[in-house]
Amino acid sequence: MTRIDPHMAEILKLVAELDLPPFETLSAVEARVVAEERNRFWNECNPSVAEMREVELPGPGGALRLRLYVPDGAGASGPGVLYIHGGGWVICSLETHDGVCRRLANASRLRVASLDYRLAPEHPFPAPLEDCVAAARWLATQGAVLGIEPQRIGLAGDSAGANLALATLLALRDAGDPLPRTAALIYGAYQYDFAGGSYDAFGGGEYILSAPTMCWFRDHYLPDPAQRRNPLAAPLLADLGGLPPLYLSAAELDPLRDDTDALACKLARAGVDFDYRLWRGVTHACVMFSRMLPEADRQIAEIAEFLQRRMAR
Repeated sequence: MTRIDPHMAEILKLVAELDLPPFETLSAVEARVVAEERNRFWNECNPSVAEMREVELPGPGGALRLRLYVPDGAGASGPGVLYIHGGGWVICSLETHDGVCRRLANASRLRVASLDYRLAPEHPFPAPLEDCVAAARWLATQGAVLGIEPQRIGLAGDSAGANLALATLLALRDAGDPLPRTAALIYGAYQYDFAGGSYDAFGGGEYILSAPTMCWFRDHYLPDPAQRRNPLAAPLLADLGGLPPLYLSAAELDPLRDDTDALACKLARAGVDFDYRLWRGVTHACVMFSRMLPEADRQIAEIAEFLQRRMAR
């Protein structure tokens, strides 16, 4: 029998009581409104940071926004993390992930730069990935203007953001660019077969994320079925050799859980150094629930320690 963390159970009860429409019953624009409203509650008690500001950088489709979080104790310069938010490549924003980025900056004492990349379906694959690659390249050459040492950059992302972070590493590697030192991949989606295993166990909708919602996300991000076999869209199909050390996390009650298990196996075969943590009793999106879920802060602290250690001199 599945054991649910008692705090997670209270969150699931709260979500059920809200009775919000499933994203797949909405247009992308309507779904974004629902996502922003839903996540406002989780960001009402966010911690302060020493400094927060936004900057613009050039992107392949026009200017991109980065929101920089500077924690106390970061010093005049040091390592930095490019954070790529989740949301199925369709929803969520700098605002929905504000609390995660604040907590990660404070826990790690690293500068965190959160990216506002283009979203599908207006901008399907590869546009969101191209924005992430452009931001990583910009930080590697211009990061000093933000106090980020260009040779000490890491990536982090949750869900679709983990997919984009891993794909960014692959794109940079394949182009012969210098790679970030590390990446933290939080309950990512790495392929597009939404049946069997963890999808059958946890994809019915009672655990935050459902298989129909994932199909809706996929169809917006990858409207051309042929692209769903592109290794930069589905990193489980890629050659994973030559990547930097990675942190992988999965939530036990998550339809995406098997994706991370499969990724861990493939990284091991490729000889890539990685840490893997399965967080018991929690669901997809759990890292965003610090307001009610102590386990979320424990996850963020562990991710912060990993990033600190991997980017130490």
